[in-house]
Amino acid sequence: MVLEATRIDFREIAGGTVRNISGHERGVEARKKYDLDRLDAKGEVVSVIIPDDIDAVAASFFQGMFSESVKRFKSKDEFLRHYNFIAKPVMMEQILRGIDRSLTERRGSAFKT
Repeated sequence: MVLEATRIDFREIAGGTVRNISGHERGVEARKKYDLDRLDAKGEVVSVIIPDDIDAVAASFFQGMFSESVKRFKSKDEFLRHYNFIAKPVMMEQILRGIDRSLTERRGSAFKT
């Protein structure tokens, strides 16, 4: 099911019970669920809400969900202009690390596309 929205709420991903979101494949599935290829092409801002009860978003999940988008926008600033993350500061640090990792090609990375 593809959601018709310009809002992504991690409550839906966590299902109300998960506090640590991880796994590259889970991120890829979230990318499909929210049809990020379509959202990347839209001219409007997409709000990404990470509630305070989420303790961690692993780089593996972030890269599975957003790496292609980060690469498409070609810079951290452009990506963050399109995807507005609403999250506590510690979560924003994790998101920023995920963006940096997505912009850095690593030789031998298991997640290289």
